[in-house]
Amino acid sequence: MAVLAEKQRCSGSRAFIGVIFMAFLAASEICEVGEDDDSALLQSAHPTVQSGLAEVQLYQGSFMFRKHKLTEGTFIGMAFAALIFLIWEFTFNLTKYKPTVQGATGEANSPESPGSAPGNLGDRWWLIIMSAMIEVVSGSVYGMGAWQDDLRDSLNISMTGATVIGAMTFIGNLAGFLGGMIFDKYGPKAAVCLGSCGLCIGYCLIGFALASQVSTSWKLILACLGSLLAGYASVSLLDNIVCMACSVSFPRNRAAVVGYLKAVLATAGGLWALLWVQVFKDRYGLLAFMAISAIASFAVGVLSLSSMKVLPNHCRERVQSQGEYARAFALLFFLTILTCFNVFASYGYASGVAHPTLQNGFVALALQMSPLLVLFTCKESWFTTGENLTKSEGNANVKSGLPFRVAFFGMDFWLLWATQFAIFGAGVATNQNLALILESAGHDSASSLGVALFALTSALSRVVVGILSDKYQGYFTRFHWVTAGAFCAMIGELLVSLMTLKGIMMGTLLMGLSFGSFYTVIVPMVNEMYGNLEFGKMWGAQITSQAAAALIIVCNLMPLVYRKAAAGEELCQGPGCYRPSFILLTMLNALGLISALALQVRNADSVPVTRLVKETKNEES
Repeated sequence: MAVLAEKQRCSGSRAFIGVIFMAFLAASEICEVGEDDDSALLQSAHPTVQSGLAEVQLYQGSFMFRKHKLTEGTFIGMAFAALIFLIWEFTFNLTKYKPTVQGATGEANSPESPGSAPGNLGDRWWLIIMSAMIEVVSGSVYGMGAWQDDLRDSLNISMTGATVIGAMTFIGNLAGFLGGMIFDKYGPKAAVCLGSCGLCIGYCLIGFALASQVSTSWKLILACLGSLLAGYASVSLLDNIVCMACSVSFPRNRAAVVGYLKAVLATAGGLWALLWVQVFKDRYGLLAFMAISAIASFAVGVLSLSSMKVLPNHCRERVQSQGEYARAFALLFFLTILTCFNVFASYGYASGVAHPTLQNGFVALALQMSPLLVLFTCKESWFTTGENLTKSEGNANVKSGLPFRVAFFGMDFWLLWATQFAIFGAGVATNQNLALILESAGHDSASSLGVALFALTSALSRVVVGILSDKYQGYFTRFHWVTAGAFCAMIGELLVSLMTLKGIMMGTLLMGLSFGSFYTVIVPMVNEMYGNLEFGKMWGAQITSQAAAALIIVCNLMPLVYRKAAAGEELCQGPGCYRPSFILLTMLNALGLISALALQVRNADSVPVTRLVKETKNEES
């Protein structure tokens, strides 16, 4: 009877998902624009098309692209569809999100808990690959830099307003601990459900601002709210959540799995930027891009919910069979090909060698989704059966570790926070301002090479460092990797401050290595330092350093130095535009290196979860 009831619930959920997709289609108000509707077409097209073309007709082979008109109702309908689904899930399917109730023996009274759901060995591949798909939509916010100037022109706002919209994606991380609390209490499934709907609604708010006829100030407010919601959902409710779930689920391969997911996130930012440039920019416009981003975020999140869980103990063995090695190799192969393709396609477009084509966008999208092919080789446990229930009983995850309050008042927590503040601030300051840095140094044509170099080294270093830090942890611990990353960040900022082409390129390369390696090891390191008891809250509090770095360095320090060097001019030329900023960032990362070294020395023999618990027991005795 329990199995039948579960099947009925799943069938009802699937039927409702179908209704939601119908709501998306009904809300879209899709209207064909023919040859007599050129004015409507030009209104929904890109601003450069509006000013330069009186008639738009696009062909691919012998087929004409069919244009669609998107209105405020389109985005209102999609936002309401996401809200209705969210209400449905947390009202009628609430049992899926209830926390585990554990007895004294550690056995879970509720086998379908989100914390430790029964499953088979195939579930771990479903968890990894569907987490990677979550990272694909989560990475969409990192492609915002590619269409930020179009958003500025469409909203008719200043560059300062556009910068504020971009900065809002990071500010939400100040409340990142809330997403961690949801993970701790309800598990990854609830957080991903909230995150996918929140990301969808965030893009709908930006789309509504673009399509509506409200005043410019209201458009700016709506776009800022949409950016804030999308950024928070992307980082605190999607990216961090799937990385924490995999860190707990793969204790013997934490860094390798998290490194793979972070590499997917890095390539996803490039994918969305490439899709905008190659497919949407001169064909369908920013409104269509916002609509596709919203639908993709919602659809991927909903379809991945069944795989979002912390795996039980019997699913945590090391990769042993040849089939599992082949799956891991296939994922790495797809990722490497995609990274190289994104770099070469972006570089070709930026250098003027190649023109935007639909084929490039479709190939990149196919490569990004190719890990789904691996799922055909393994089965996921959809229902609770007597067999897997027997396996899971007695193996439920008994959470252990330090309470958040104890960790928060410990020195290790703040040493790690300071190190992350320095490395994140340096990486974002370099990557987001690379085009302006090279322009002020007189090498603006090399900006595409610099961006490609950062993306390539950041993505590949995540996978390599993840594998090496797991395999050789006895010789080179995760604390050593953090120290190495902090050292690379300091030297990278010093080289950029030279403001020569070679110095900027070498500094960018080192920053990519630092950024990628640091964010591969830090998630499993926090897990190992403090345990699983309040892991979500620990990591959520740690990422507040990212928001602080974005506010202080990206939004205040660098613009202040740039404006002072420009001396009232709109554009600044010469090495003095950014050299003071990067000298200060070099000094900041020197302090970050000192923090990393102190953290390494303090944890040479033991980590806080064992050291502080032992001290507490001694005090009690």
